[in-house]
Amino acid sequence: MKKTYQVDGMKGEGCAKTVRETLAQVVGVTEVTVDLNKKTATVTGDASDQTVTAALKDTPYRLLTI
Repeated sequence: MKKTYQVDGMKGEGCAKTVRETLAQVVGVTEVTVDLNKKTATVTGDASDQTVTAALKDTPYRLLTI
């Protein structure tokens, strides 16, 4: 599965790095690409939407399905 999410709250490279590293730790995620200009994160793997979006619950960022 490959899915792209809108990332709410991401403002700079430090934010993008946190989002990328956090999502990369999710079980079932094999690749994460973050586009700071578009404010998106593309996740590849077999983790569910719920698992991926929940990974950022303790951060200031939120994933929105697009």
